[in-house]
Amino acid sequence: MQSKIAHAAERKAFSIALDQIIKAASGPDREKNLDKLIDMAGKLLKDTAPGVTRGLRNGLYPGSKWEQYLWDVIDNTDHHVLKTAVLAGGYEAAFRGLRNTTENAEKEQCNVPWIILFDPTSACNKHCVGCWAADYGNSLNLTYEEMDRLVTEGSELGCHLYMLTGGEPLIRKNDIIELAANNQDCVFLIYTNATLVDQKFCDDLKRVGNIALAMSIEGTEESNDWRRGDGAYNATLKAMELLKKNKCLFGISVCYTRKNDEYVTSDDFIDKMIENGSKFAFYFNYMPVGHGADKELIPTPDQREYMYRWLRKMRN
Repeated sequence: MQSKIAHAAERKAFSIALDQIIKAASGPDREKNLDKLIDMAGKLLKDTAPGVTRGLRNGLYPGSKWEQYLWDVIDNTDHHVLKTAVLAGGYEAAFRGLRNTTENAEKEQCNVPWIILFDPTSACNKHCVGCWAADYGNSLNLTYEEMDRLVTEGSELGCHLYMLTGGEPLIRKNDIIELAANNQDCVFLIYTNATLVDQKFCDDLKRVGNIALAMSIEGTEESNDWRRGDGAYNATLKAMELLKKNKCLFGISVCYTRKNDEYVTSDDFIDKMIENGSKFAFYFNYMPVGHGADKELIPTPDQREYMYRWLRKMRN
């Protein structure tokens, strides 16, 4: 009981501090308030990351790319979504979760993951070239109760970050929304082909606050639709437009292959994704999995080396 009370009090303190940070960073004097914001963040994270204040000052200076990114996220993300995601991802996962996973790993003498990936369903409404999901058919599903049990037990061990793949997870979007609503101490990142994003789903995302989307897209309309089907590129851009309008949190998921590495690393592509509201990007090397997998899509050694160096450059 005491630990639950302490947890509630600590979470409340983080919540109040986040309100103050978002409010100060949204006002006209936010440049002047930057040092104060960094000090507040440093105090929140001093136990988990003692050097965070120094690191933030090195990156968040007037005109820096990280300052511009911070203002963009705050200006263009629904504040309830932003607060809920940071509270779950920052406090529950990084701050409190790290302590719990470390303690439980020692107690149970086993590895306790900081993130868990699971597939709500094997079903998908697309037939992308080279995708292994089709090999599993459309009949494999986790029940809502199984998903909730997985998340509940994971949270008790200290894991508060969950990636949902498939199949197409949004075939189960009603269950996923309920799962997120009932587990507000967790963040859910959903990999999706974006075809099932609509206004009601955007409203649900803003209501629960702790879901981010990673949208599948691969370069130009030509390079994307060759693998994902005619109209897939424009469907994803349309979903991005709707999500951006609703100030939902999303990024992109890119599978790079022998055929598209040039397109998915172009400045035009990256600039277009940022312009359309993407806040992050994940890049995955194509892996041939399943019966009859297309080995011709495997990137060559030279392409893999190029991607390695390009990704390092982009991260820096």
